[in-house]
Amino acid sequence: MVDLEGLRLFAGLGLEWLSSSRRPQSELRAPNVRARAPQLFSDLNKWMLKVLLAPRIPEVYLSAPRGRYQGASQLAEAAGVSVMSAFRFVEEFSKEGFLEPGGGVLRLVRVRELLNRWVAASQPRILEIPMRWVLHRGKKALWNAVRSYQSDEAIASADQLSSPRPRLCLGLFAAAEALGIGFVHGVKPYLYLERLNAAVLKDLGLSGNAEEEEEADLYVRIPGNRESAFRGVVRKDGVPVSDILQVWLDVSQHPSRGKEQADLIWRRILSPALESSEP
Repeated sequence: MVDLEGLRLFAGLGLEWLSSSRRPQSELRAPNVRARAPQLFSDLNKWMLKVLLAPRIPEVYLSAPRGRYQGASQLAEAAGVSVMSAFRFVEEFSKEGFLEPGGGVLRLVRVRELLNRWVAASQPRILEIPMRWVLHRGKKALWNAVRSYQSDEAIASADQLSSPRPRLCLGLFAAAEALGIGFVHGVKPYLYLERLNAAVLKDLGLSGNAEEEEEADLYVRIPGNRESAFRGVVRKDGVPVSDILQVWLDVSQHPSRGKEQADLIWRRILSPALESSEP
């Protein structure tokens, strides 16, 4: 046991000599604590970025409200976040020079630089779990399993007493293919799952008994930023799919030709949409 006032208490054979009592109050000094820097790319900030970029991106690639917002209150209402969260967003991005000054409609500027910083900030440790199918069900196994899960979810949502099931969606290269922009083939598919849930994995027909990564049929990915990952999903034939911004961010530094996939998404979809002068 250790505290900031000098106490050290060890219990164990031969460790007692390491113990010490607290120092007198006169010797204590306040620790030098640095102020915590604002987290520019927090979960909700990423979602609000998608909301502000949404008018420029076709709805088939991003599900988000599309409007013009005069300030934090209107942005908060549209994005479904607290006014305080939206206020902090406006304040932080204004200080960084990514919101057009003047106090009018909220509009992002220097978008390419902003996206480059977003990519750099989107590489935290991510929990990825190799999974195998209990029964091999062919190339459409994941697609069919997710669509069946969504059908069950619709039934469960009609029951007022049932708790919400974890959200899920296709991610990375499987999502790119579903969006019609797939370029890399042969990579094991990724499935975003909001949180680990044994019952959900069983319903999907998945087992975690992949001792080696080579044995895996797919990867289940647990996102650190759940709201930005799931609020923008689009649906293809009843299957939830990561939005195009999320796919671009996720594949950008993936070792399996991810940069090439990201470059294709940028050239064909994001650059024409985001680098134009007006939405």
